[in-house]
Formats: sequence, C-alpha cells, structure tokens
Amino acid sequence: MGYKYSGDRIRMLEQATFGPTQLLDSRIRRLGLRVWLAEQFDKPYPSPAYPYPDIPLKNTDSSDVTTGCGPFADTAVYRACIRNHYSMYPLQNWFFQEALYGDAQLRHRVAWALGQIWVQSGITNEQSSWMIAYHKVLSKNAFGNYRDLMEEMTLNPGMGNYLDMARSTRNNPNENYPREILQLFSVGLFELNQDGTLKRDGSNNPIPTYDQNTINNFTKVFTGWSFCNTGCPSSAVGVVNYKDPMILNAGITSLNSNRHDLTAKTLFNYSGAPNQTIAACTGTCDDTLTSIGTYATTSLDQTLDNIFYHPNVGPFVSKILIQHLVTSDPSPAYVSRISGVFNNNGSGVRGDLKAVVRAILLDPEARGDSKTDPNYGKLREPVQLLTNLYRQVGVTGANFTGLSDGVVNARTSPLGQNVFYSPTVFNYFPPDYVIPGTSLLGPEFALMTSGSAVSRLNFANTSVMNDNAVGINAETSPNGTSLDIRELEAIAAADTTSNRLLNTLNTRLLHGTMTSATRNSILTAVNAIATTNPRQRARQAVYLVATSSQFQVQR
Repeated sequence: MGYKYSGDRIRMLEQATFGPTQLLDSRIRRLGLRVWLAEQFDKPYPSPAYPYPDIPLKNTDSSDVTTGCGPFADTAVYRACIRNHYSMYPLQNWFFQEALYGDAQLRHRVAWALGQIWVQSGITNEQSSWMIAYHKVLSKNAFGNYRDLMEEMTLNPGMGNYLDMARSTRNNPNENYPREILQLFSVGLFELNQDGTLKRDGSNNPIPTYDQNTINNFTKVFTGWSFCNTGCPSSAVGVVNYKDPMILNAGITSLNSNRHDLTAKTLFNYSGAPNQTIAACTGTCDDTLTSIGTYATTSLDQTLDNIFYHPNVGPFVSKILIQHLVTSDPSPAYVSRISGVFNNNGSGVRGDLKAVVRAILLDPEARGDSKTDPNYGKLREPVQLLTNLYRQVGVTGANFTGLSDGVVNARTSPLGQNVFYSPTVFNYFPPDYVIPGTSLLGPEFALMTSGSAVSRLNFANTSVMNDNAVGINAETSPNGTSLDIRELEAIAAADTTSNRLLNTLNTRLLHGTMTSATRNSILTAVNAIATTNPRQRARQAVYLVATSSQFQVQR
C-alpha cells in the first residue's frame, strides 16, 4: 500500500527535503512514508552527480606566490583563484546543486539543520576547503550518533579556528569553545524538563546549568590541541592543515612545551553523571609526552561523555531539530516524545540521530493531511524559500537550457541568509526568538524585517518573471538559473479559465489549502492577462502564490 494523502505527502517532502517534486511525490504515493524514509537513510551522499568540490588548501596569505594565489593582479586567473579558494563560492554552488537536484535530500537537509546548531562561518574560516571539511563532519554524522558528532566537531580544525580551541593552551586558556559547546551545542543556559520546558527553583526562577567556575574547569580540558601540519594525510609545506582532525601538542618535542592543562577538573555533577571529576595528571605525566597524550585524550573523552549524558541534551537538541524540520513552536508533548527517542532509541542507545529524525518526521504533530492549529508551521528561511519554489515549479539553466550551476546564493543573501556565512556563532536566527507582539516562538522571523519582506517580493519577481532568473556571467555563472515555467505555461494555454492552473499550484505549493478569497484574487489577476500570452499568465499565478502568506509559511 502507498500513501494516498496528497497534502501530507507534500508536507513530508517540505520537511524532509529542500522541496517537493512531482517525481518524489509519486514515489511516496507508491512506497509510503516509512519505506521512503528508509530509502533516504541509505542514499549515497553526496549524490554521485554532485561530489564535494575537491579544493586544495592554500596559504592563509592569499598573496603568497607559492601556496596562495600570488601577488595581486586583476586577471581572470587571479580572480578565479581567490573566488574558488578564499570564498565560499564553490561550496555554495555545490550546496545548491545538491539541494536542487540531489537524491540524498534528507541527509542534505539534516546536515543543513545541524550546521545551524554547530555553527562555523566563512567570515572567519575564509577558505572553501576548510568549510568543506566541516560540512563533511555534519553530513557523515547526520544519521549517526550525537556523541560522535560532538567529538568529531570538537577536533575539527575549522571549529578549532572559529572558536579558538586551536590556540587554547594551559598557559593561555581560551573559553570560547568550552562556553559554546555547552551553551549552543548541547545543554543550553538553563536546566530543562524532558519536554523542553524550564525547570524552576522555589522562587520560580530558571535554574542555570552552569556558572563561570564550570566554564573555567571545562576550559582546562580543551587545551593543547592544534592543527596537524606534519604527518597527517592533508599536511603540506606552507599551508595550515584545516582538513584533518586537530592533534594534541602539535609540533612539540619537549615535555616543558606541553600545552595541555594537567591539573584536576570538576565537571557537571547532575544525578548519575559520569566523570564528575578528572584527577590531576601526576607521576607518569612527568615522564613522556605519550603519557600526557593518553591523559589528555582520556580527559577529553570523559568530558564529552559528561556533557553528552546531561539530561538537557535530549530536549535541547530535539527541540531545535523539530524547529528546523517541522514547526517553530512545537508542543511540550512533541518535544518530550522526541527527547525520549534521543535518550533511548528503543534498543538502549542514546543520541541516535537516525531514530530522532525518523521520530520527528513521523510524529502525529508533524503528520496530517490538513493542519488547523494556527500556531503550526514555520516561516520558510530564505534558502528553503528558494529551493522549495524552484523544485516545486521546476529548475533549469538560463533560458530553459541544461541544469542550474547552483549560482543562486545572490538570491538568498539579500533575504538575510548568505549561505556558509553565518553572521555569528548564534546562527542566522536564534531558536528562542519570539515573534514580537506574541508569545509564539518563530526563529526564522528574526530575519523578517521591513527590508527583507520587500526583498522576498523582489526575489519572487526576479525568479518568476525572467527566463534567466540569475544572470549569466562568464566568470561566476556560466549556466545561469531559471524557473522552468513551461509545464505551467502549457496548462495555462490549454485552459483559458485558469482554473486548472490554480488547481495545480494549489496542490503543489499549498497542500490544497488555498482559500476561496485567495483563489478569487489570483484568478482575477491572471485572467486580466490576454489568453494569447499563457507564459505571462503562468508567471503571474506562480508569483502571486509564491508571495502569499500561505506559501511563505511552511505548514
């Protein structure tokens, strides 16, 4: 048996992909939701047609003549070198091609969500090769275990640079990474119930999860790791190794040069906490760097376990993932159900992200052919506004020729989302943002200003009304990108009443929920255009649906 409910099929694809397509909708109708999810979990990633860009590491000084791009010269070769190595351009293009055309949609979508928890940014990590190595950690662990993600991201050199762990030593400790792994990546600022609500003390105040003394102790653990510039697969003369995991005491040979803190540490002491204290390293630590390495590595593992088993991690991570995939203000009951799966996947395993993602997408609060709760849904963040529109209508290269080259980031950047350039470690928008004048959580609404609201209209106009929605430029956009309006144009030509055209858009873009008032308004505007111009009729209909609040909010 397949899955007949068309509204919920489209809804599932909006939640689990970068936008529905007719092919995917047909596949879910045949297979059912659970079988399709199982298929997605096993899809190779990246999609074979869109492998990760293979970008070599470069000198941090772009003007270096040997391992940079050479001295400044306004030539196409120089500009291409800077663009490909010292910007996110190739990664952005790959990301959008994978989003628009790739088969492993669910992994791509979850990796994008995790990347908005474990934030790095091209503002600081300026080379595309660094950020590709970072994204590989996200995608590898998207259906893995959260504890593994914690460890791999802790030792990722891009994170080491972005939050300063690569420069943190026993004599000059840096608290940036210890602070953010607690505040933003795992437990949050205040103690939580399993349903994500705040625990409170006798005076009804939220209970902090940690204080500055806690940060100071965690900081000691994260000292001494830095870039593996010799002896690792990606090590090379003249460049910093931002691809391989960081190593302890990189490049030193003397005990006196040890950079890891060897004193005792006091960690979280919640009920049942493992490794509440780490003893000082004495005795054998005076003998060899190897013994120091064993102590430091063991301490790091113990510390990550101490964080991972904190009761906050389940609700903290689960709620944010629900917000990114399904709805901005999930009920406490929804959060509690998913937190329960995070705590135990049914086989006694904690942190199983595959089980968590499956539970989020199959939860009763996510599913349903028609959603009537007025608080349900989420504002489409700019990336998903673009990809959903393009995938649902159809996307090609400029003038309906070939495929898009993925050079579309210029369309999302004015809306507040410059891909892989998060403005701060707090992401493009905070998960606890409350829509002004309400008590409703709406993280993406933090990007909705009067200016960006107009930009959303301009985005739709540019995308819909031109055959070449993103301009062709020989150096930066060889193929261009267009919405493929031809199918809708044929529908408009075949039915001059425009009813079939609106029915099609209602099904694809609005789950069949277009109101009578909206339909009548759009029908009037479309039919005001001459029947001899079906392309403009189709464009008008798509533009008006795409700019409607019903489409702007994913429900």
